[in-house]
Amino acid sequence: MVQYTNVLETAKNNFQTGIGKNYSPADVEEVWKQVAQFIRSSLLKKRAVDIKGLGRFTIQEYSMPVSSIYAVWSHRPVFYLDKRLCDSYHIKCVRLFSSDKISVVSTNLSTIAALTNLSRHAVEDIINEVVQALCRLCMAQKDLELPLPGLGTLRIVDRYTDMRYSRELVRAVHRDIADPLVMASHRRGTFEEGGSSSALVRWNGR
Repeated sequence: MVQYTNVLETAKNNFQTGIGKNYSPADVEEVWKQVAQFIRSSLLKKRAVDIKGLGRFTIQEYSMPVSSIYAVWSHRPVFYLDKRLCDSYHIKCVRLFSSDKISVVSTNLSTIAALTNLSRHAVEDIINEVVQALCRLCMAQKDLELPLPGLGTLRIVDRYTDMRYSRELVRAVHRDIADPLVMASHRRGTFEEGGSSSALVRWNGR
């Protein structure tokens, strides 16, 4: 059984940084919870989110014609680990097709600061400390996991990226409450599912 090192716990216990001196472990948890909620909200609005040094949370969106009239239209949340992380620590992350029509936004630090009663600078510091904790674990070749409340869990196992989105989010992105859990498993380069995760729509040739 794989033993995962929790990135948040690692960041909270690193008292050589500002965490423990300027911010409490509770601050770290609350900031990261709001970061996850911001990403979730953005994905539901069909917007991608970049977190500097970590990667991009986005939507795989494509259509495949199955006849002259109908097409299968698919929307799936995916995650791309930061390229510098991949190159520096030889981590594999399969690049699945994603639409270039999806706008990309950065984390709204001011909004998160207001929700957590912290300064914008404090929010930025905490996010950076979590990302740095992940980098240190990658450098040490640890199997790690980064929980994202309400969004899912990011894991790096045997140098493979595995972002597992929550059932509720995947269903909401698909807008199909009958869909099962779909795991964006970059380790296999495929999606694991127990049933259909696409919608049959009229094909307009676009």
